[in-house]
Amino acid sequence: PNVVVMITSEQQGPLNSASRYRIYSDAASVAADFGTNSKANDYALSFFGTQPNATNAGGFLVMGYWRGTSEDVAATAASLTGAQLSEATVVGALQQVADGTLDIDVDGATENLTALDFRTVTTLDEVAGVIDAALTGATAAIDDQRLVITSATTGATSTITFATDPGTGAFIGETLAITTGSGAFLTQGAAADTLTAETKLEAITELANQVKFRGAMFIDNPTDIESKDLAEWGQANDVLQYDVFDSPDNLEVDPDNVVWDIKLSGLTNYRMLYSKAGNRKLAASYMARVHTVNFAAENSALTMHLKELSVAAEDYSQTEVNKAKTVGLDIYTTIKLTPALLTSGANVFTDERYNLIAYVDYLQVDMYNLLKGTSTKIPQTRQGMAQLVDQAEKTTRQFVRAGVAAPGEWTSPDSFGNRTTFEQNIRDNGFYWLAGSLAQQSQASREARESPALQGAVKLAGAVHSVDMIVNINR
Repeated sequence: PNVVVMITSEQQGPLNSASRYRIYSDAASVAADFGTNSKANDYALSFFGTQPNATNAGGFLVMGYWRGTSEDVAATAASLTGAQLSEATVVGALQQVADGTLDIDVDGATENLTALDFRTVTTLDEVAGVIDAALTGATAAIDDQRLVITSATTGATSTITFATDPGTGAFIGETLAITTGSGAFLTQGAAADTLTAETKLEAITELANQVKFRGAMFIDNPTDIESKDLAEWGQANDVLQYDVFDSPDNLEVDPDNVVWDIKLSGLTNYRMLYSKAGNRKLAASYMARVHTVNFAAENSALTMHLKELSVAAEDYSQTEVNKAKTVGLDIYTTIKLTPALLTSGANVFTDERYNLIAYVDYLQVDMYNLLKGTSTKIPQTRQGMAQLVDQAEKTTRQFVRAGVAAPGEWTSPDSFGNRTTFEQNIRDNGFYWLAGSLAQQSQASREARESPALQGAVKLAGAVHSVDMIVNINR
């Protein structure tokens, strides 16, 4: 849950449509890639300047790319990329070869390589060097333990094929894993092109296809329409998004106010902040502070209320504070000259959404590991169901230790199983898990090797944000 992304449209750094993201664990690396005068570096300083931040809890910062304007893409060269090789195995085999051969078509012409002498090679790089010296219209090199042969030309006419056996000498294509069916793959050349601008929704969708993250923000300010679209996407994909609003209209209970619209729509994964100064680095620091929980540690769960961030606090009137709380905006202000975050629960509290997303992730991973790690099988029997329930209880107990859940009274009318047993487990443990009946499971489900449904109930621990005190004084 502690992997987060800041999305930028800057083109002065290493990101583009072909290379959507890079991962960072410190501010200096961002500065080295984007430059000290970049927005990416400016926001990264706020992120890493927040203590603690996601990197202190097993996470990291992803810098992602949004193609906000058209982008010119240079023509590319065709290439043949082989499967990964074992240096010891391949070099050992090729040291016996003095008459290596292979055919490969590059740009429509056959490169017939013969008399390749590998008897003195000791590394994969030296193997590639022998092949490179024999090529005329391409180059050869090792990348990630793979032999890569690249055409010397670019554009749509830049083409390449798999290696084939010329029928003479010692064919080495299979040894180098550059033949059809060996795990090798082809990338044909492409002409120069101009990519049109994309929406923020398209950008975050593509990023999510390439790297998993649980927190996100755009450095570029979304429009109201974009904010609503992103909020719907975040809700559907279990991603918390952080956005800053700066108009006085955003404080009003008004259907035309996108903040109020998002709140009424129940889009609780869109975390909305207010800054009269329009300081979007507030979102970077806020996001950095949220994603810091180590759920394996005891009493590690947090609330964002009254926390300090690495941006300047702003002054607000009590009326503005009350309005922000009503519509669902968190603000960063001062209390008795001390900076503090004031959180609104109108759109649910951020820590609750963060905790529940993490809890679901842990349940899925732990249950998968149980199924995968069992050396035999988990049978469709009472014993097997007990194993599944035991794993769900272990995962949930971890979140009780972290302070996310706690024993208490179940106040909801909803329950399952025996009501007395249900309430006693919530009262004693803070949770209750029950496996469905094997006897009532359909034959189709049994044949599909599905378990009966597991049902869980969890009592959240909540958090104290204010204290009411009554003092009796006697004279």
